Amino acid sequence: MTSLLLLLVLTQANLPPNHPPMPKGGDQVGPTPPSASELLKKLDATADLKSRDKPFEIAVSLGRLYMSQGRYADAIAYLEQGLAKSVPVREFQAKQKKLAGAAVIPTGADVGCASTVDATMDSLFEKAQSLAKVKKTVEAVACVSEALHGVMEAQNLLAQSKFLSGDAAGAVTTFTEAIAMFEGNVDARYGRGAALLDSKGDDVPSLKLAQGDFEAVIAVNAQTPKAKQAQRFLERTRAAIAAGGLSKLAPVAAAPAKNLPPQLSKETMDAFQNAPRTPEMNDKFTKLIADGEVFLATGKFQEALDSFKQVMPYQPDNPRLRAGMAWSLVRLNKQPMADRVWGVATTTPEAVDALGDSLKKNGDAEGAKLLWKKLAETAPDYAAKLQGKL
Repeated sequence: MTSLLLLLVLTQANLPPNHPPMPKGGDQVGPTPPSASELLKKLDATADLKSRDKPFEIAVSLGRLYMSQGRYADAIAYLEQGLAKSVPVREFQAKQKKLAGAAVIPTGADVGCASTVDATMDSLFEKAQSLAKVKKTVEAVACVSEALHGVMEAQNLLAQSKFLSGDAAGAVTTFTEAIAMFEGNVDARYGRGAALLDSKGDDVPSLKLAQGDFEAVIAVNAQTPKAKQAQRFLERTRAAIAAGGLSKLAPVAAAPAKNLPPQLSKETMDAFQNAPRTPEMNDKFTKLIADGEVFLATGKFQEALDSFKQVMPYQPDNPRLRAGMAWSLVRLNKQPMADRVWGVATTTPEAVDALGDSLKKNGDAEGAKLLWKKLAETAPDYAAKLQGKL
Protein backbone atom coordinates (compact mmCIF):
# COMPACT_ATOMS: atom_id res chain seq x y z
CA MET A 1 0.00 0.00 0.00
CA THR A 2 1.41 3.38 -0.89
CA SER A 3 1.88 6.06 1.75
CA LEU A 4 -0.73 8.15 -0.12
CA LEU A 5 -3.29 5.39 0.23
CA LEU A 6 -2.50 5.12 3.94
CA LEU A 7 -3.10 8.84 4.24
CA LEU A 8 -6.42 8.49 2.43
CA VAL A 9 -7.52 5.80 4.85
CA LEU A 10 -6.76 8.01 7.80
CA THR A 11 -8.42 10.99 6.16
CA GLN A 12 -11.54 8.95 5.54
CA ALA A 13 -11.57 7.83 9.14
CA ASN A 14 -11.48 11.37 10.52
CA LEU A 15 -13.41 13.54 8.04
CA PRO A 16 -17.08 13.36 7.11
CA PRO A 17 -17.57 11.59 3.74
CA ASN A 18 -17.28 13.85 0.66
CA HIS A 19 -16.27 16.91 2.71
CA PRO A 20 -13.06 18.78 1.89
CA PRO A 21 -10.58 19.61 4.65
CA MET A 22 -11.55 22.68 6.63
CA PRO A 23 -9.40 25.71 5.73
CA LYS A 24 -7.39 27.47 8.38
CA GLY A 25 -7.16 31.21 8.11
CA GLY A 26 -6.17 32.11 4.59
CA ASP A 27 -5.18 28.60 3.58
CA GLN A 28 -6.51 27.30 0.30
CA VAL A 29 -9.09 24.56 0.55
CA GLY A 30 -7.55 21.25 -0.42
CA PRO A 31 -8.99 18.76 -2.88
CA THR A 32 -12.07 16.85 -1.82
CA PRO A 33 -11.03 13.46 -0.40
CA PRO A 34 -12.46 10.40 -2.15
CA SER A 35 -15.84 9.05 -1.09
CA ALA A 36 -15.98 5.82 0.89
CA SER A 37 -17.04 3.84 -2.18
CA GLU A 38 -14.18 5.30 -4.25
CA LEU A 39 -11.69 4.55 -1.49
CA LEU A 40 -12.98 1.00 -1.13
CA LYS A 41 -12.46 0.40 -4.85
CA LYS A 42 -8.81 1.45 -4.47
CA LEU A 43 -8.38 -0.67 -1.37
CA ASP A 44 -10.03 -3.72 -2.94
CA ALA A 45 -7.71 -3.36 -5.92
CA THR A 46 -4.62 -3.31 -3.68
CA ALA A 47 -2.96 -6.71 -3.86
CA ASP A 48 -2.55 -8.68 -0.62
CA LEU A 49 -3.90 -5.81 1.45
CA LYS A 50 -5.25 -8.06 4.19
CA SER A 51 -2.04 -10.02 4.57
CA ARG A 52 0.25 -7.00 4.73
CA ASP A 53 1.61 -5.83 8.06
CA LYS A 54 -0.09 -2.62 9.17
CA PRO A 55 0.13 -0.28 12.14
CA PHE A 56 -2.73 -0.45 14.63
CA GLU A 57 -4.21 2.84 13.46
CA ILE A 58 -4.33 1.83 9.80
CA ALA A 59 -5.89 -1.57 10.48
CA VAL A 60 -8.59 -0.05 12.68
CA SER A 61 -9.30 2.72 10.18
CA LEU A 62 -9.78 0.10 7.48
CA GLY A 63 -12.07 -1.89 9.75
CA ARG A 64 -14.14 1.19 10.55
CA LEU A 65 -14.43 2.05 6.86
CA TYR A 66 -15.57 -1.42 5.80
CA MET A 67 -18.02 -1.60 8.70
CA SER A 68 -19.58 1.71 7.67
CA GLN A 69 -20.36 0.14 4.29
CA GLY A 70 -21.91 -2.99 5.75
CA ARG A 71 -18.97 -5.24 4.77
CA TYR A 72 -18.69 -6.92 8.13
CA ALA A 73 -16.43 -9.85 7.22
CA ASP A 74 -13.79 -7.44 5.91
CA ALA A 75 -14.27 -5.16 8.92
CA ILE A 76 -13.72 -8.09 11.29
CA ALA A 77 -10.53 -9.13 9.52
CA TYR A 78 -8.95 -5.67 9.75
CA LEU A 79 -10.14 -4.94 13.30
CA GLU A 80 -8.72 -8.26 14.48
CA GLN A 81 -5.40 -7.38 12.83
CA GLY A 82 -5.37 -4.06 14.65
CA LEU A 83 -6.22 -5.57 18.01
CA ALA A 84 -3.53 -8.23 17.56
CA LYS A 85 -1.05 -5.35 17.44
CA SER A 86 -2.25 -4.23 20.86
CA VAL A 87 -1.63 -7.56 22.65
CA PRO A 88 2.02 -6.97 23.65
CA VAL A 89 1.15 -3.41 24.65
CA ARG A 90 -1.68 -4.65 26.88
CA GLU A 91 0.57 -7.30 28.42
CA PHE A 92 3.18 -4.64 29.17
CA GLN A 93 0.49 -2.43 30.75
CA ALA A 94 -0.67 -5.25 33.03
CA LYS A 95 2.89 -5.93 34.17
CA GLN A 96 3.63 -2.27 34.88
CA LYS A 97 0.32 -1.78 36.72
CA LYS A 98 1.20 -4.69 38.98
CA LEU A 99 4.58 -3.11 39.73
CA ALA A 100 3.00 0.27 40.39
CA GLY A 101 0.60 -1.17 42.95
CA ALA A 102 -1.60 1.48 44.56
CA ALA A 103 0.47 4.41 43.30
CA VAL A 104 -1.43 7.33 41.78
CA ILE A 105 -1.04 7.24 38.00
CA PRO A 106 -0.60 10.61 36.23
CA THR A 107 -2.10 11.42 32.87
CA GLY A 108 -0.22 10.72 29.68
CA ALA A 109 0.14 14.45 29.03
CA ASP A 110 1.83 14.87 32.44
CA VAL A 111 4.65 12.55 31.40
CA GLY A 112 5.06 13.70 27.81
CA CYS A 113 2.88 10.99 26.31
CA ALA A 114 -0.18 12.88 25.20
CA SER A 115 -2.35 11.16 22.61
CA THR A 116 -2.09 13.53 19.66
CA VAL A 117 -2.82 13.22 15.95
CA ASP A 118 0.82 12.38 15.28
CA ALA A 119 1.20 9.92 18.15
CA THR A 120 0.79 6.22 17.36
CA MET A 121 0.48 3.15 19.50
CA ASP A 122 3.98 2.09 18.51
CA SER A 123 5.59 5.46 19.30
CA LEU A 124 3.92 5.75 22.70
CA PHE A 125 4.73 2.13 23.51
CA GLU A 126 8.39 2.83 22.84
CA LYS A 127 8.29 5.79 25.23
CA ALA A 128 6.60 3.65 27.87
CA GLN A 129 9.28 0.97 27.55
CA SER A 130 12.01 3.60 27.87
CA LEU A 131 10.42 4.91 31.07
CA ALA A 132 10.17 1.38 32.47
CA LYS A 133 13.87 0.76 31.81
CA VAL A 134 14.81 3.64 34.12
CA LYS A 135 12.36 2.43 36.80
CA LYS A 136 9.80 5.20 36.21
CA THR A 137 6.95 2.75 36.65
CA VAL A 138 3.99 5.07 37.20
CA GLU A 139 5.09 7.17 34.23
CA ALA A 140 5.38 4.02 32.13
CA VAL A 141 1.83 3.03 33.12
CA ALA A 142 0.56 6.49 32.16
CA CYS A 143 2.32 6.32 28.82
CA VAL A 144 1.27 2.82 27.89
CA SER A 145 -2.33 3.57 28.89
CA GLU A 146 -2.25 6.47 26.45
CA ALA A 147 -0.89 4.13 23.78
CA LEU A 148 -3.98 1.97 24.22
CA HIS A 149 -6.32 4.93 23.79
CA GLY A 150 -7.96 3.56 20.61
CA VAL A 151 -8.32 -0.05 21.73
CA MET A 152 -11.69 0.40 23.43
CA GLU A 153 -13.29 1.74 20.25
CA ALA A 154 -11.67 -1.00 18.16
CA GLN A 155 -13.02 -3.72 20.46
CA ASN A 156 -16.50 -2.22 20.36
CA LEU A 157 -16.42 -2.03 16.56
CA LEU A 158 -15.24 -5.63 16.31
CA ALA A 159 -17.98 -6.88 18.61
CA GLN A 160 -20.63 -4.88 16.75
CA SER A 161 -19.40 -6.23 13.41
CA LYS A 162 -19.60 -9.78 14.72
CA PHE A 163 -23.11 -9.24 16.04
CA LEU A 164 -24.32 -7.66 12.81
CA SER A 165 -22.81 -10.52 10.81
CA GLY A 166 -24.78 -13.05 12.87
CA ASP A 167 -22.05 -14.18 15.28
CA ALA A 168 -23.77 -13.36 18.57
CA ALA A 169 -21.51 -15.66 20.61
CA GLY A 170 -18.38 -14.02 19.19
CA ALA A 171 -19.87 -10.61 19.88
CA VAL A 172 -20.55 -11.49 23.52
CA THR A 173 -16.98 -12.75 23.96
CA THR A 174 -15.48 -9.60 22.45
CA PHE A 175 -17.77 -7.28 24.41
CA THR A 176 -16.80 -9.15 27.60
CA GLU A 177 -13.11 -8.70 26.84
CA ALA A 178 -13.70 -5.00 26.25
CA ILE A 179 -15.51 -4.62 29.59
CA ALA A 180 -12.72 -6.46 31.41
CA MET A 181 -10.20 -3.99 30.02
CA PHE A 182 -12.31 -0.85 30.36
CA GLU A 183 -14.90 -1.09 33.16
CA GLY A 184 -16.49 2.19 32.08
CA ASN A 185 -17.11 0.96 28.54
CA VAL A 186 -20.84 1.74 28.36
CA ASP A 187 -21.10 0.88 24.66
CA ALA A 188 -19.71 -2.60 25.35
CA ARG A 189 -22.15 -3.16 28.20
CA TYR A 190 -25.08 -2.08 26.05
CA GLY A 191 -23.90 -4.29 23.18
CA ARG A 192 -23.30 -7.33 25.35
CA GLY A 193 -26.68 -6.97 27.00
CA ALA A 194 -28.44 -6.77 23.63
CA ALA A 195 -26.47 -9.72 22.24
CA LEU A 196 -27.24 -11.87 25.29
CA LEU A 197 -30.92 -10.99 25.23
CA ASP A 198 -31.06 -11.83 21.53
CA SER A 199 -29.08 -15.08 21.58
CA LYS A 200 -29.48 -16.40 25.14
CA GLY A 201 -33.04 -15.38 25.88
CA ASP A 202 -33.90 -18.65 27.64
CA ASP A 203 -30.72 -18.86 29.73
CA VAL A 204 -31.50 -17.14 33.03
CA PRO A 205 -27.84 -16.60 34.11
CA SER A 206 -27.20 -14.87 30.76
CA LEU A 207 -30.33 -12.77 31.23
CA LYS A 208 -29.12 -11.71 34.68
CA LEU A 209 -25.79 -10.67 33.17
CA ALA A 210 -27.67 -8.68 30.53
CA GLN A 211 -29.76 -7.09 33.27
CA GLY A 212 -26.61 -5.86 35.00
CA ASP A 213 -25.30 -4.45 31.74
CA PHE A 214 -28.48 -2.49 31.01
CA GLU A 215 -28.58 -1.18 34.58
CA ALA A 216 -24.99 0.04 34.21
CA VAL A 217 -25.82 1.88 30.98
CA ILE A 218 -28.82 3.59 32.58
CA ALA A 219 -26.80 4.57 35.66
CA VAL A 220 -24.36 6.62 33.57
CA ASN A 221 -26.98 8.98 32.14
CA ALA A 222 -30.60 7.93 32.03
CA GLN A 223 -31.48 10.73 29.59
CA THR A 224 -29.41 9.56 26.62
CA PRO A 225 -31.10 7.72 23.71
CA LYS A 226 -28.94 4.68 24.42
CA ALA A 227 -30.01 4.63 28.09
CA LYS A 228 -33.67 4.98 27.13
CA GLN A 229 -33.36 2.00 24.80
CA ALA A 230 -31.48 0.15 27.54
CA GLN A 231 -34.44 0.82 29.84
CA ARG A 232 -36.79 -0.87 27.37
CA PHE A 233 -34.39 -3.80 27.09
CA LEU A 234 -34.12 -3.95 30.88
CA GLU A 235 -37.88 -4.21 31.33
CA ARG A 236 -38.00 -7.03 28.78
CA THR A 237 -35.05 -8.79 30.46
CA ARG A 238 -36.58 -8.60 33.94
CA ALA A 239 -39.84 -10.00 32.63
CA ALA A 240 -37.97 -12.85 30.92
CA ILE A 241 -36.08 -13.68 34.12
CA ALA A 242 -39.33 -13.77 36.11
CA ALA A 243 -40.93 -16.04 33.50
CA GLY A 244 -37.94 -18.38 33.32
CA GLY A 245 -36.98 -17.45 29.75
CA LEU A 246 -37.80 -15.12 26.88
CA SER A 247 -39.76 -17.78 25.00
CA LYS A 248 -42.15 -18.15 27.93
CA LEU A 249 -43.27 -14.54 27.67
CA ALA A 250 -46.33 -13.59 25.68
CA PRO A 251 -45.29 -12.27 22.26
CA VAL A 252 -44.77 -8.53 22.12
CA ALA A 253 -47.53 -6.91 20.09
CA ALA A 254 -45.83 -4.87 17.40
CA ALA A 255 -47.29 -1.74 15.87
CA PRO A 256 -48.34 -2.27 12.21
CA ALA A 257 -45.35 -0.30 10.89
CA LYS A 258 -43.01 -2.57 12.80
CA ASN A 259 -44.19 -5.91 11.31
CA LEU A 260 -41.00 -7.60 10.21
CA PRO A 261 -39.90 -10.90 8.68
CA PRO A 262 -39.64 -13.49 11.48
CA GLN A 263 -35.95 -14.23 11.16
CA LEU A 264 -35.03 -10.96 12.92
CA SER A 265 -35.99 -10.49 16.56
CA LYS A 266 -36.90 -7.13 18.06
CA GLU A 267 -33.58 -7.11 19.95
CA THR A 268 -31.61 -7.71 16.75
CA MET A 269 -33.56 -4.99 14.96
CA ASP A 270 -32.81 -2.48 17.71
CA ALA A 271 -29.12 -3.39 17.56
CA PHE A 272 -29.05 -2.84 13.78
CA GLN A 273 -30.71 0.54 14.09
CA ASN A 274 -28.17 1.63 16.73
CA ALA A 275 -25.23 0.65 14.54
CA PRO A 276 -22.95 3.41 13.22
CA ARG A 277 -24.37 5.15 10.14
CA THR A 278 -22.78 7.41 7.53
CA PRO A 279 -24.32 9.47 4.71
CA GLU A 280 -22.71 7.10 2.24
CA MET A 281 -24.19 4.09 3.98
CA ASN A 282 -27.62 5.70 3.58
CA ASP A 283 -26.81 6.30 -0.09
CA LYS A 284 -26.03 2.61 -0.38
CA PHE A 285 -29.43 1.76 1.10
CA THR A 286 -31.15 4.05 -1.41
CA LYS A 287 -29.34 2.29 -4.26
CA LEU A 288 -30.27 -1.14 -2.93
CA ILE A 289 -33.95 -0.13 -2.90
CA ALA A 290 -33.69 1.24 -6.44
CA ASP A 291 -31.93 -1.94 -7.59
CA GLY A 292 -34.68 -4.00 -5.95
CA GLU A 293 -37.33 -2.11 -7.91
CA VAL A 294 -35.48 -2.84 -11.15
CA PHE A 295 -35.30 -6.53 -10.19
CA LEU A 296 -39.07 -6.48 -9.63
CA ALA A 297 -39.67 -4.91 -13.03
CA THR A 298 -37.56 -7.58 -14.73
CA GLY A 299 -39.20 -10.52 -12.97
CA LYS A 300 -36.26 -11.27 -10.67
CA PHE A 301 -38.42 -11.41 -7.56
CA GLN A 302 -36.04 -13.31 -5.27
CA GLU A 303 -33.17 -10.98 -6.18
CA ALA A 304 -35.47 -8.05 -5.40
CA LEU A 305 -36.36 -9.49 -2.01
CA ASP A 306 -32.69 -10.13 -1.21
CA SER A 307 -31.87 -6.52 -2.07
CA PHE A 308 -34.67 -5.12 0.10
CA LYS A 309 -33.77 -7.40 3.02
CA GLN A 310 -30.30 -5.83 3.22
CA VAL A 311 -31.92 -2.48 4.01
CA MET A 312 -34.85 -3.60 6.13
CA PRO A 313 -32.96 -3.99 9.47
CA TYR A 314 -31.78 -0.39 9.24
CA GLN A 315 -34.89 1.30 7.79
CA PRO A 316 -37.93 -0.79 8.81
CA ASP A 317 -40.22 2.25 8.63
CA ASN A 318 -39.19 3.32 5.12
CA PRO A 319 -42.50 3.25 3.13
CA ARG A 320 -40.72 2.77 -0.19
CA LEU A 321 -38.81 -0.20 1.22
CA ARG A 322 -41.93 -1.76 2.71
CA ALA A 323 -43.76 -1.44 -0.61
CA GLY A 324 -40.94 -3.16 -2.49
CA MET A 325 -40.60 -5.95 0.04
CA ALA A 326 -44.36 -6.51 0.10
CA TRP A 327 -44.63 -6.78 -3.70
CA SER A 328 -41.62 -9.14 -3.80
CA LEU A 329 -43.33 -11.47 -1.34
CA VAL A 330 -46.62 -11.25 -3.24
CA ARG A 331 -44.97 -12.14 -6.56
CA LEU A 332 -43.11 -15.02 -4.88
CA ASN A 333 -46.42 -16.16 -3.28
CA LYS A 334 -44.78 -16.41 0.13
CA GLN A 335 -47.90 -16.77 2.25
CA PRO A 336 -48.88 -15.82 4.91
CA MET A 337 -45.93 -13.43 5.14
CA ALA A 338 -46.90 -11.74 1.86
CA ASP A 339 -50.34 -10.78 3.18
CA ARG A 340 -48.90 -9.55 6.48
CA VAL A 341 -46.23 -7.35 4.92
CA TRP A 342 -48.64 -6.14 2.21
CA GLY A 343 -50.98 -5.03 5.00
CA VAL A 344 -48.16 -3.04 6.55
CA ALA A 345 -47.11 -1.50 3.22
CA THR A 346 -50.63 -0.34 2.39
CA THR A 347 -50.77 1.80 5.54
CA THR A 348 -48.91 4.23 3.27
CA PRO A 349 -50.69 3.58 -0.05
CA GLU A 350 -48.88 6.48 -1.73
CA ALA A 351 -45.63 4.51 -1.51
CA VAL A 352 -47.22 1.41 -3.05
CA ASP A 353 -48.71 3.58 -5.79
CA ALA A 354 -45.27 5.08 -6.44
CA LEU A 355 -43.81 1.57 -6.74
CA GLY A 356 -46.28 0.97 -9.57
CA ASP A 357 -44.95 4.08 -11.29
CA SER A 358 -41.42 2.73 -10.87
CA LEU A 359 -42.37 -0.66 -12.32
CA LYS A 360 -43.97 1.01 -15.34
CA LYS A 361 -40.98 3.30 -15.81
CA ASN A 362 -38.67 0.28 -15.75
CA GLY A 363 -40.66 -1.54 -18.43
CA ASP A 364 -43.12 -3.62 -16.40
CA ALA A 365 -46.47 -2.03 -17.31
CA GLU A 366 -48.33 -5.29 -16.73
CA GLY A 367 -46.83 -5.70 -13.25
CA ALA A 368 -47.69 -2.10 -12.44
CA LYS A 369 -51.35 -2.70 -13.33
CA LEU A 370 -51.45 -5.85 -11.19
CA LEU A 371 -50.03 -3.90 -8.26
CA TRP A 372 -52.47 -1.00 -8.67
CA LYS A 373 -55.39 -3.45 -8.94
CA LYS A 374 -54.39 -5.17 -5.70
CA LEU A 375 -53.87 -1.79 -4.03
CA ALA A 376 -57.35 -0.63 -5.07
CA GLU A 377 -58.86 -3.81 -3.66
CA THR A 378 -57.05 -3.67 -0.32
CA ALA A 379 -57.12 0.12 0.19
CA PRO A 380 -60.54 1.15 -1.17
CA ASP A 381 -60.27 4.65 0.30
CA TYR A 382 -57.30 5.20 -2.00
CA ALA A 383 -58.84 3.60 -5.10
CA ALA A 384 -60.15 6.89 -6.51
CA LYS A 385 -56.58 8.15 -6.83
CA LEU A 386 -55.76 5.22 -9.10
CA GLN A 387 -58.25 6.21 -11.80
CA GLY A 388 -56.57 6.09 -15.17
CA LYS A 389 -53.93 3.62 -13.97
CA LEU A 390 -56.04 0.46 -13.77
